[in-house]
Amino acid sequence: MRLSHSPDSAGKIPTMLLLLLQASVFVLLSVSIRDVSGLCSVPADQQSQVTALLHQMISSVGTSSLPDPSVLLAMNLAGKLNADAEKLLVKQLKEDAVKRILKKQNFSSGKVALYVLALRSSCENPFKVCALDKTVDLVLELELKMKEEIAHIEKYQSPLTTYYQVALGVLALCEERSKAAYPAAEILAKAAVGSQLEPSFFVDTASVAVMALTCIFNGKSVADAGTVEDGKMRSSVKEALAVLTSGILKAQKSDGLIGNIYSTGLAAQALTAVSDIYPVSDWNCPNTMAKLLAEIPQGAFSLPAAASQVLPFLNGKTYLDVTGVCAPEEVNHITVVYTVVNGHTGEDFKYSISVVVQEGSVLLDVMKMAEKLKPDEFSFTTEETTWGPFVTSIHGLYGSTNEKTYWQFLSGNVPLEQGVGSYKPKNHEHIQAVFKNY
Repeated sequence: MRLSHSPDSAGKIPTMLLLLLQASVFVLLSVSIRDVSGLCSVPADQQSQVTALLHQMISSVGTSSLPDPSVLLAMNLAGKLNADAEKLLVKQLKEDAVKRILKKQNFSSGKVALYVLALRSSCENPFKVCALDKTVDLVLELELKMKEEIAHIEKYQSPLTTYYQVALGVLALCEERSKAAYPAAEILAKAAVGSQLEPSFFVDTASVAVMALTCIFNGKSVADAGTVEDGKMRSSVKEALAVLTSGILKAQKSDGLIGNIYSTGLAAQALTAVSDIYPVSDWNCPNTMAKLLAEIPQGAFSLPAAASQVLPFLNGKTYLDVTGVCAPEEVNHITVVYTVVNGHTGEDFKYSISVVVQEGSVLLDVMKMAEKLKPDEFSFTTEETTWGPFVTSIHGLYGSTNEKTYWQFLSGNVPLEQGVGSYKPKNHEHIQAVFKNY
């Protein structure tokens, strides 16, 4: 899947056309998902073409040093036809994700979102991705990335990456029932109905945004997220869906394409997902299906990334079906207050932060989260010992065997008897790290 906008200007959504159609679609909007497979499905005598395209895409697994999460996502939505290929790709994606996070390599919000969606579609837990003897939380990573996107939009009126990636992030977080999906969705909805997205808002971006906001509107995320119950937020999402859907419909061409050949697969997924909010006659679905089928033997989808965008639609699925393939387990989170204190040597300091981590996380996870949120205050180093990780420094202050100083960890005022790699904090627990003598 591409993480940028389509370069074809035919895929662009003109503002005036969106506004003209917005009112009529808004009236119809209920955002329930209707099965249109009976109206628009692959004819039996052409099913072999779709199967051949799927196998062609699957054959690409393992041939590249860079695993593609969109390929795994499409494979699973199309029906899990090759267990060996799926297993290999899952292994590659997990290892790549761990490497990117631990080595602080480039891992954009949209890319993380695709990894979350793809791994979930293979019934893997993106909250706990284990590979190379390490474990990372991809959902937490995505939540942090989306906070950065939101902050950049609020300051500069544009995302850190693209709105395409922001939309993918909202969709993945919503599918994982993360509360962080809602503030990002609110920002995305406001941008969709305003002028922020012009002139670079294309059909592929609008299509992913439609699926993301439909997930939000239908309440697939956690019920206690707060903002989803706010009338203004729901109204904003509803209006955005009307605007975006109108634009996608207006981008139809006489030959069945929507935007261009590469945006049509995503557009068809989006229009399928929200098919109750517009009259059936507004989208010539059979025409789009026929055009896509005609392009298969011409090699239009010979690249795995191109095939991955069109195969879900050809198999009657959308990205909203990820949790139907494999639903996320209920994941509880806890809040931990973490404080670091030095009143022993050099310049005194005391910093506190409240962090949210997955229930069952160890203290080291709390420290990592605090460091990610405020690295200038909560940076730390460790060294591996036979007893697990040992904290050697916090905020640049190192313990010393010569001076007999170290960092002691306490729950409230009670010293911990376990190390940071094994102690599991409880909800609302106050953990202190205090620099002192032994």
